[in-house]
Amino acid sequence: MTSPSEHMLEALSLAKKGLLTTRPNPMVGCVITLDNKIIGRGWHKTAGEGHAEVKAIQDVYENLGPEAESALTRSEMFVTLEPCSTTGKTPPCSEAIKKHGIKKVYIASEDNSQDGFAKKEKAIEIVEGLLEKEARELNRGFFSRIEKNRPFITAKMATGLDGGIALASGESKWITSEISRKDVHKLRATNEAILTGTGTILKDNPTLTSRDSEYDMNEVMQPLRVVIDRHHSLTGKENIFSSEAKTLIFTAQGSKIKSNNAEICLMSKQELNNLNLIMEYLANEKSINTMLVESGSEIYDALLANKLIDEFILYQAPKLLGKGRKTFSKFGEDNQKLSTIDFEINTITNLGQDKKIILTPNYK
Repeated sequence: MTSPSEHMLEALSLAKKGLLTTRPNPMVGCVITLDNKIIGRGWHKTAGEGHAEVKAIQDVYENLGPEAESALTRSEMFVTLEPCSTTGKTPPCSEAIKKHGIKKVYIASEDNSQDGFAKKEKAIEIVEGLLEKEARELNRGFFSRIEKNRPFITAKMATGLDGGIALASGESKWITSEISRKDVHKLRATNEAILTGTGTILKDNPTLTSRDSEYDMNEVMQPLRVVIDRHHSLTGKENIFSSEAKTLIFTAQGSKIKSNNAEICLMSKQELNNLNLIMEYLANEKSINTMLVESGSEIYDALLANKLIDEFILYQAPKLLGKGRKTFSKFGEDNQKLSTIDFEINTITNLGQDKKIILTPNYK
């Protein structure tokens, strides 16, 4: 006999189909069962289109035809996120559930951005928290934006065995293998924004787009490129302003940037040093759920100092960069507070000769 957890796992699997396309909405999957057998499946694909619950109800009608109406009144629903109860670009899913007489709904994770479907609907039996941890992990960016008022921030870096990210000369390209670089393009494709610094732009002149991710390029939505230009270093001719993706520059009055492909957000010099304020802007004004950081040590250290990095992804190559090498952080030199950060290793994966290490910082 199939358990409720197995049905919710199926719903989570459906939700993952929206990995590249739902932003800024969360990924949601839904299955509807009758007598413990799935009779309808749905998942949310694109913002503004039908939600998972409505898609699953429609699937029941397609599968059962004239028997669907009666079957729905005896059915159970498994949905990965609390059904919406307010009208946005689509009608509330709560109304569709009530209209079709579904009497029992299993919900994996609560949605505090909504009007409390689970608390309001007294006529429906509701079971909350089934595979909640897995559901929250799936939409960790959405929950970060809603609950913390900032994106979920992942810091990515490539290093040698000795922790170096660049030679003493500053040269840093191709430390890791082609397999690792392809994985970085996947990482870019699944994040909604990329933050970098002017130092990285002036040194490496990166485009910071996802080009070789092996995902369907028709579904890849290029991340918003975000730069903090405190000293008016950029002109608009750098590759970061290429037409393949949009670019957002935080800077002060007097910027030299001339580009038709950039949005300029003017701030005071004091505000430009306030990373919490900038993260709030990205969450509230741009609805950014997830952000990848590819930069030099200054930005990494500033984010760490503000306890803003949620995850590190370290690509480690079997190389020694040697004496005078540059490292991703200088916290051991001048910031005693940062030197107390511990990390929990989540996974270690072999990528050819490289290792991909995912870590979570434990801030004290």
